[in-house]
Amino acid sequence: TSHFLRVSMMSNVPKVAAALLQLGDQTCSNQTVRILRDIFLAKDEEEYICGWHVDDIGFWPALSDAPGVNAWIALDDMPVDRGGGFAVAVGSHTASWREAAYNLTGSTHTYPVGGFKSSRDILQNRPGNGTCNIKDTAPHLHRRMEETKRIYDLKRGDVVFHQRWLFHRTVPMERKAISGRIASDGDHLVYRRYSIRYGPGSSIIPPGYGTEPSVISDDNNGGRTADDVAHLDAAWYPQVWPTFEQNEIEQMKMLAMERLPEAVEKSEQRKRVIRPRRTRQH
Repeated sequence: TSHFLRVSMMSNVPKVAAALLQLGDQTCSNQTVRILRDIFLAKDEEEYICGWHVDDIGFWPALSDAPGVNAWIALDDMPVDRGGGFAVAVGSHTASWREAAYNLTGSTHTYPVGGFKSSRDILQNRPGNGTCNIKDTAPHLHRRMEETKRIYDLKRGDVVFHQRWLFHRTVPMERKAISGRIASDGDHLVYRRYSIRYGPGSSIIPPGYGTEPSVISDDNNGGRTADDVAHLDAAWYPQVWPTFEQNEIEQMKMLAMERLPEAVEKSEQRKRVIRPRRTRQH
């Protein structure tokens, strides 16, 4: 069993996520928590960062009415004075201006009922100016988030839990830290992190044309709940609470070997086509 699987499915991390989602007592409820997306990321010395954003459908495949909790796990020490860590805009998930920010970045809230019909539909009709571009699109909202930002001095193994609709961004590396590191030992700075997006099993997977592997593999999965995808197809979104299911872990192995490679290849092809309407997220 991989370390990533143990942390994301079998540790206390999903239990905390379930508590933060305020789900009922597992003894009297049929509610579940599932992993909707997990991703390994690394921040290097490149100056580019994705600006203040909430994760769009490509990084959080659930319709906007579904709650969620992200577990952002530091895999390296990330001292504040070196940069490269994680910033959150405190209170932005309830701010009066959040709807304006959603619209200006084309977040999941702006997606049409039934989803987009084709790549042309996305290119022509997706609102906003890109997930990561709020600094240029709406400088006044960027300033508001900067005024409330919190940056954590992270140690390896620290976990930051945050609500799905909290605006966040990566912190760029401090140039002085980069120069000093290279001058002292010639090595380059790379900070690794592992991000797990948890949501209720009742979360609805977005229908329509897109890049979601489960929907590319079987378009019937679009519009289903994550629970129903597991019951009617396979464990694309594995259950982690109230417990993980061993049969779903076996299904994950099957997906990884048989169906996921083809779906990911098609997803990457679609991403290249719609790239003008997409930007990188961290």
